[in-house]
Amino acid sequence: MAQPKLMQIYQALEPKDRERFGDFVRSPFHNRREKLIRLIGYIESLYAEWVDYDWDKNAAYQFVYTEAGQSFDELQLNNLVSDLYQLMEDFLAWQQFAQQREWKDVLLIEQLISSSMLNQADKVIRKTEQAGLTDAFAQYRFNQLADQHFFLRSRKGDNRYLIQGQQALELYFLSNQLRIWCELVSRSNILSLAYDTVQFEAFDQYLRSRIGAYAHYPTISIYYPILQWLLNQDDDTWFIGFKEKLLLHIREFPEQEARDIIAYVQNYCVRRINQGRNEYLSVWLEIAQFVLPLHILHEGQFISQWTFKNIVTAGVRMREFSWTETFIEQYHTQLSPDERENAYQYNLAVLYYEQHDYSRTMRLLNKVHFSDPNYYLDAKTMLLKIYYEHNEYEALISLRDTVKIYLLRDRVLSRSQQMLYKNLFWFTLKLYKLRLDKGAVDAQKWQKQFDQLHTTVQAHELIANKNWLMGMIEQVMPK
Repeated sequence: MAQPKLMQIYQALEPKDRERFGDFVRSPFHNRREKLIRLIGYIESLYAEWVDYDWDKNAAYQFVYTEAGQSFDELQLNNLVSDLYQLMEDFLAWQQFAQQREWKDVLLIEQLISSSMLNQADKVIRKTEQAGLTDAFAQYRFNQLADQHFFLRSRKGDNRYLIQGQQALELYFLSNQLRIWCELVSRSNILSLAYDTVQFEAFDQYLRSRIGAYAHYPTISIYYPILQWLLNQDDDTWFIGFKEKLLLHIREFPEQEARDIIAYVQNYCVRRINQGRNEYLSVWLEIAQFVLPLHILHEGQFISQWTFKNIVTAGVRMREFSWTETFIEQYHTQLSPDERENAYQYNLAVLYYEQHDYSRTMRLLNKVHFSDPNYYLDAKTMLLKIYYEHNEYEALISLRDTVKIYLLRDRVLSRSQQMLYKNLFWFTLKLYKLRLDKGAVDAQKWQKQFDQLHTTVQAHELIANKNWLMGMIEQVMPK
């Protein structure tokens, strides 16, 4: 049976927010209708055991109208559900407002002034000014109101609040323009979506003329370097000192904005790691460890399986096995239920592989359902490494052929993603044959083939697990 919008949203709420919504509905300030209170009571009873139930309109109607002894009236129930949904919207908006402490102060000042409670407004203005505001637009509105209160009312004083308001508005403009341009340039890089280059040049010119005055503000100091990287992704100078600023200021951003910022940094680090820059493993791991308790890596209630995988990859490559195992056990329950078991089994396999426990690795890989090409190919890559390191040539050839057919049939991965794995398997097989032939063929001919492979792999950017492959090449390299 189709779920009403009300139930879809209720299911998506965290348990503590479900409880708060119940309190919200029962508050006489928000609702005085007993039937709405009975309806939320029925919904709460469905989830008392943390089990998701299908919506049963007949049962819901009987629960709400049982005392009246009425026969089922679908229109009547639908109207009641609609009214409770309106309360749900009010609750969600109230939840968001309750988190905006600075705007609560600004709106309080506005209400006090409009109600002619000027002495009280004066006290709140002084208190707010002393506490300080971090939201640039809230600063702008606060200074407008303060100017209205102190200058326009008495015609005495100075332009201090008006000037401060102007500066706050400019900061708000620059910050949000930077944020939007970062997203536009990122989409252009990834999806080839166009943006207005003339408009960007105009903004960039204005920004450069004002950057000196605002470079110390967190939003500018974070977004401006990110934009420089997005415009030139081969340049690393933007990252000099950036990590320290990020860790210092990330708490000051709203949760979703902080999440977007971390995503840029994660993409940068992963890109460099894939290029064989091992120093970025420790950089990403340090950032991830710092922001994990802040809930920034979560998308809603859950951590993305790919963020989870990237953290595990960094942890095992940094040989922090104990921390990585604790992370897997502690945080896998915070993955989406649809992804949880697969991600748990796969990432444990990664951990055991790096600890050279190959039998447990292979047992876990057999439990992974390969519905996602990334899991499939990464699992096959682990098997490739195991077969190579244990000299299982026939298994290696069979695995190569299996992956080759998979890549030919796949319609999800991009061409560059396919080439990453195709090249890994191709070059690994060439290296394996060279290793077998070492000492059994003409030494000069062998050395020429080896040097050619070494040079090609070293220069090639589209090779998955390139660091591992280079390590295997160095083991075969003549002393």
